Amino acid sequence: MLAIRPCIKQTLSALLLTFFLIGCATSPHPTVNLNSTTHQISLNQEDRWLIKGRIGFKSPEKKQSANFRWQQAQQRYQLNMTSIIGTSILKMQGDEQSVTLVTDDETYQDSDPSHLVWRVTGWQIPVEKLRFWIKGQHQKYDKVITSEQGWISQLQPGCNNCQNWIINYDNYKLVDEIWLPHKVVLNDSLNNSQLLIRINQWDLHE
Repeated sequence: MLAIRPCIKQTLSALLLTFFLIGCATSPHPTVNLNSTTHQISLNQEDRWLIKGRIGFKSPEKKQSANFRWQQAQQRYQLNMTSIIGTSILKMQGDEQSVTLVTDDETYQDSDPSHLVWRVTGWQIPVEKLRFWIKGQHQKYDKVITSEQGWISQLQPGCNNCQNWIINYDNYKLVDEIWLPHKVVLNDSLNNSQLLIRINQWDLHE
C-alpha cells in the first residue's frame, strides 16, 4: 500500500483549516416550488459540466483542503487540485476503463478510481458516484429527503460499499434554468470522516 507522500501531506495539512469554519450557517432557501421528478430528469440530462471551488477532507487524524477544478464529459472526467497559492497538488483523469493520478511528479494508474485515491492519499471516497452526488441526483435504491422547494436536501446511497455515506445539500442556485447545489457535505459514518465541497462556479454543457 502506498502512503501519501510526506510533502503532499504537509501541503494538504497546511491548507487553511478555516475552510471548515467559514460559512457553516445554513443558507436561506429561495422561494421555489419544483416538481422533484422533473428536476431529477433535468439533472440526469446534464452530463457535461465544469465546476470550480474548494474541497476539504476531515477525519480524526487530519484536516486538509484545496482549490479544485472538475470537468465531466459523460463518463470522462478531469480533476485538478491546487493549493491556495496555486501550486499543483493533484491531477486525476479517467473514464470507465481506467484512471490516472499525478501528484508530486509521480504517476499512478488503476482501473478503480476509488481504490487509486485511497492508495495515494488515504481518502476513502466513492469517486465513481461523485458525478451524480455533486448535482444532487439520486439513483435507484437511494433514500432521499426532498425539501419543500423540490430538490434533494439529503441523500443516503443504496449502492454497495457506499451505504455508510450520507450527503447533505445546501445553497441551491439557478444555473441555466436548473437548480444546482453549491454546498455539498458528505459524511462517512464508517470512517468518521467528512468531505466538504463548496462550489463557486457551475458551467453546464462544457
